[in-house]
Amino acid sequence: MQIIPAVDVRGGRTVRLMQGDYGRETVFDGEPVDIARGFIDAGAGRIHLVDLDAARGEPDERSRTAALAVVAVAREAGREVEVGGGVRSAEAALAWLDAGATYVVLGSVAMRDPVLARHICESADGRVLIALDVSDGEARAEGWTEGAGSADQLLASWNDWNAAGVIYTDTDRDGMMGGPDLDGLARCRFIYGGPVFLSGGVRNTDDAVAAAEHGAAGVVVGRALLQGEFDLREAIEAVADV
Repeated sequence: MQIIPAVDVRGGRTVRLMQGDYGRETVFDGEPVDIARGFIDAGAGRIHLVDLDAARGEPDERSRTAALAVVAVAREAGREVEVGGGVRSAEAALAWLDAGATYVVLGSVAMRDPVLARHICESADGRVLIALDVSDGEARAEGWTEGAGSADQLLASWNDWNAAGVIYTDTDRDGMMGGPDLDGLARCRFIYGGPVFLSGGVRNTDDAVAAAEHGAAGVVVGRALLQGEFDLREAIEAVADV
C-alpha cells in the first residue's frame, strides 16, 4: 500500500482546508515545490497534488505555476504525481499528462457528465483516478460545494470505466484529524472492483496500517503531515509489513 502525501495549492500557497470549506483555510510555511521535495526525500513514491482554485472553477495562474513546479520536481526524482482540480476536459487531462503527471484526478465531471468523463478516461489511456467525495452518503461536487447524488450509484456506474482506481474521501473527516472512514472504505471496495485509495482524517501510522489491513490501495495524508504529527518514513516502513 502507498502512503501518498498531499500538496494542496491555493493562490500559489500551500494550504489545507477543513471539511473542504474554503473559509476555513490554514496556510502553511514553505513553497509547494519545497514541501513536495521534502516528502520525496522522506521516501514518498507518489504525490497527491490539488489545485484548489481550479477545483472551484476560479483558475489562478500562481497556483498553476506552483502545481507545474511540483509535477516537475516529482518527475525529476522519478516519482509519481496525481493531479486534481479543474480537470474537466480531455484536453486539460492530456495537458497535465504531457507536463509529467502520472495520473489526473476527475471529480465533478465524473459525477456531472459521465459521457465526457468516460471519454477522458479513454483519451488518457486509463491514467485517470476518480475522486468520490462523500458526505452522509451523498457525493459532493464543485469543490464539495454541491450535492451530486447517491455515492453508491455513482461508484457502481464507474466499474466499467477505463480508470486506474477511485479515491474515496469522507469530506466530514477531511482536515479534522479524527481518523479515516474505514467502514466507507469497505463499502467502496464492495461496490467498486478496482483499487480504492482512502483520504480524509488520516492522523498517524496506526491509521495507515489500519487502512492497509482493510485493503486500501493507498492513503492520502495532508494536514497531519504538514503539522508534523505524521511520520512519513515510519508509516512507509510499517505498511510494508502488512
